Amino acid sequence: MYTTTDSFLTAENSVIGACLVDPALWREVLDKLHRDDLYSDFNREAYDVAHRFDLEGKEPPLATDIADAGVDRSVLFGCMEVSCTERDLDRSIELVKKEARRRELVTIGKLLEDGALDGDEPDTLIAETEKRISALDERDSDQLLSGLDIASAFYDFRDQISGKIIRTGLQPIDETLGGGMLPGGFYILAARPGCGKTALALQIADNVAKSGAVLFVTLEMDVSQLQARRLSRRTGISSTRLLLDERLSAEEWQQVQIANVELSHLPLYANGKEGCTVLDVRSMARHVKGLSLIVVDYLGLLHPERSRSSRYEEITAISNSLKTLARSLKTPVLCLAQLNRASEQRADKKPGLADLRDSGAIEQDADAVLLMHRPDMYDDESERGDLVFVSTQIAKNRHAGTASFQLGFSLQTGRFIPVKGGYQE
Repeated sequence: MYTTTDSFLTAENSVIGACLVDPALWREVLDKLHRDDLYSDFNREAYDVAHRFDLEGKEPPLATDIADAGVDRSVLFGCMEVSCTERDLDRSIELVKKEARRRELVTIGKLLEDGALDGDEPDTLIAETEKRISALDERDSDQLLSGLDIASAFYDFRDQISGKIIRTGLQPIDETLGGGMLPGGFYILAARPGCGKTALALQIADNVAKSGAVLFVTLEMDVSQLQARRLSRRTGISSTRLLLDERLSAEEWQQVQIANVELSHLPLYANGKEGCTVLDVRSMARHVKGLSLIVVDYLGLLHPERSRSSRYEEITAISNSLKTLARSLKTPVLCLAQLNRASEQRADKKPGLADLRDSGAIEQDADAVLLMHRPDMYDDESERGDLVFVSTQIAKNRHAGTASFQLGFSLQTGRFIPVKGGYQE
């Protein structure tokens, strides 16, 4: 149980008392203190009254207004007796905030202890702890930024991204994105099944892993299938043969072994458990040194942290959590997503942003959305060879323009290549 100390209660009471003596100080206190920073129920009640007056556009409440709202008059008089001066208000507010952080840390420690004793998963406890600490930091950050703060933030951002823009290795994508994926950006790669979105994500992951670590969260297939696809792109041997054909030649096996050794040296990491939540992804990410990219395959298979009344609400919460994850880790998240069947009812079969499955929040949260479409899948009369063309569109791009272009896709090896002159109007 948390034990209060006279010093912080005196500071807390002195802040509220100062506002009771001079109601004009309420505006500063409401700006700098959060309700949860206050420990005393009486002080919280006084704060609530002042906050309500502020929301209603009224002048700050007098001590009599707060007493009329039901706050004990004797407590109010006690606060007024220990009120700090306006000159000491900032120092007293800092003392209150510091003690609030100590209380929250004690609470977090108790949750960790109880969870460990109850047998909760350690990684889940660590992830929840990080989440609460992150929320505490956000609560204590300044809510109002001056013009100088805003100007400085621009230079801070430029410093943060210097040399850290993540290139996919596919020139049409990088050019349209304005150079590549930004640290902290949330990117959606969406298509109907069979268009090659996992193959494209794997190729991007391997490209990025040449210069930085990648976490590839695979929820649709196991790591042996993923590795077969990576090996296929390197050796030219189809992933089906790599997985199932027992008659690989000695020369082919040699190619596989060389490629497997080369890939093993790339810092690409994958999840060891089948089902994952966003908290699980966060927990894995914190163990990857030099993390440059997180790939999630795919959004619809992530488990929600808690059950909600509808699938729409679950996907909305997961999408928002992924965006928060990207921003907090300052690492781009490339998340694969399914499209609904609506596009297949159209004459040209081309997908649009409205076809993102289960929640409109996906489009809203994403910094960029890349849509893929394979026309040959709907042409029964076409003679399909190994190389097909994938119509690719960056349909939303918060930081640069949009464009459509063609990518060549090898059905045997899963390799994507840019098509010369493949940009479309």
